[in-house]
Amino acid sequence: MARIDRKTRFRDLEWRERKAHQRLTYEKNSLEKLRDDGKALSKTQLDELARLTEIYDEWTKSQNNPSKAKERVDPLFVTARTLLNENSLIDPEIRSHDEGRFVLDGDDLDDDTGEITNSKPTDDVMTKISLVMGILALDEVEPPQLTVVPQARGVTGKKATGTGHGRTIYPDESDRRYGSFNAAVFRAIGEAASYGDLAKNVLALLAQEGDQDGSAGAEFDPSVDVVEFARVVRGLDERGVHAQEPQLRRRINEVLDKVQNVRGFDEVATGGIDLPDLESIADTNIVRENIRVMGPMIVSAMFEELKVYQVVDRIVEQFQRGMLPIGSGRAGELLYKYWREAPNRMSEQERRDFQTITLGVPGGNPNALVNRDFNDLWIRFVSSVSSFVRQNEVDTLLRSATPGAISQQQVRKAARDLAANLTLHGYGMAHYAARELQSQIKFMIDLLEDREIKASYGARDMWQVIDQVATYDLGGAKTSSRYRTLATCGTIIAEWLAKKAELISRPTGPLIDLAEVRNPGLFHGPSHRATRDPSDYDLVNACELWLADTATSDRQVEELSQPKESPLMTSKPIPIPAMARDMLDDIGIGLGQHNTRH
Repeated sequence: MARIDRKTRFRDLEWRERKAHQRLTYEKNSLEKLRDDGKALSKTQLDELARLTEIYDEWTKSQNNPSKAKERVDPLFVTARTLLNENSLIDPEIRSHDEGRFVLDGDDLDDDTGEITNSKPTDDVMTKISLVMGILALDEVEPPQLTVVPQARGVTGKKATGTGHGRTIYPDESDRRYGSFNAAVFRAIGEAASYGDLAKNVLALLAQEGDQDGSAGAEFDPSVDVVEFARVVRGLDERGVHAQEPQLRRRINEVLDKVQNVRGFDEVATGGIDLPDLESIADTNIVRENIRVMGPMIVSAMFEELKVYQVVDRIVEQFQRGMLPIGSGRAGELLYKYWREAPNRMSEQERRDFQTITLGVPGGNPNALVNRDFNDLWIRFVSSVSSFVRQNEVDTLLRSATPGAISQQQVRKAARDLAANLTLHGYGMAHYAARELQSQIKFMIDLLEDREIKASYGARDMWQVIDQVATYDLGGAKTSSRYRTLATCGTIIAEWLAKKAELISRPTGPLIDLAEVRNPGLFHGPSHRATRDPSDYDLVNACELWLADTATSDRQVEELSQPKESPLMTSKPIPIPAMARDMLDDIGIGLGQHNTRH
């Protein structure tokens, strides 16, 4: 197996550092502006400003000495590096990284450029460091905040930065997150060790994939994402692939196709949803996988409103009768495939049944577990987010932003109620229905976007095809832009709830990062996609768009954002005994009116 190029650049470490520095600068400048504007800062705010200023100054000093390893301000990198070094878990120790390239103890740095000029082969160390940090980032382990301490504090203080200024950036051991992060590092070390040579072989091949000409020449260093590396190794291990696999490169590419969404299938459509282990979630009512089911369901419901399913059926019918000028090309193959697979697809009534169970959309079986609370909980959460951000902007303009943390809990309460509701109604067959609907939606979009299909109807895009067929053959079209927006916003909101499931379950702490909301450009990477990895800004934007497209007035937003007692719901479906069901039926109360399921 090829060796790992010592100049391999870990792209997302560089991106995390840049993002952390931008956040540090923004938070420091925001507090300084409040102070300079004559607003009284609380003791907590003054202490925070002092901490941020110390970190910023130490970072700045280290940038002016290229012969020394530079200070870093990404809490995950700094804390993981500190724990790895101080517990003697790697040899040589890691000092820093230079634009994503690891700087290890013993590396020589150019006095003028700061680039690594001499280093020893360290395949094992590079694999361990990158995989551990990838696992921590992938699992979204929350690191402690940073502080500045004397370099004599410990071995890490002396070796990890070596700035020569007598002080160094160090994890804050008094932060409550320090202990849990420490435990997560040791778990990650154990997981990385369990993969053995597989991880090292994968990193070498991924580095080659990241080399444009395959040679890792001087003009282009190989590059890897640590999170992607961790995903691939985990994926290969789940598939039973070992280090001696003769076709390892092909197996890596198979996992990469899924990780990078190469074929356009999101996690919910590729078998990525695993039914949750109820024993492992005994202490929580919120299950991420169940919430993610709602994304495809919301899109499907909006497509029902736009008559997209009926439009495609009508086009297939016209093609079958020879009424479309389409020959034996790609469009014809797609239409024929859709017609042939009709018996294996869900019927309209079956789709509506699942939409009734998960979203409470009318038209499904009323005797199922109808989600009658969905609309109220959804609009209350959307309104709470909108009201919180609007009020916080007023607070920022008129006074110190101290009251903001209190309003966070109102948003958390609304988010917890909605997430628990979606969890309850996302069990059972809804997982598999979501996968099938997602696959069908992807196929229909691919079909309607085909050049021949659009040409047959004189349309510029698929939405014009839908409008034309719905108007002429299906009794009228609806405003496609409105339902497209609602589908996208609904997907973003559901994915944000799934992503933040752990934070929502916590009783304290901020839920929405206002710095990210106010400055989205600072925190979004070049490949950012709101429907797959929504930021807090994406959530706020989606909520505002939802309220605008549903014509919800400011007065209604204010009323709906007020706290309300949570609806009665169980953490999972509870079957009612047959005798109780018969009694309810005898008095005219159907099972669908209760929070139960057969």
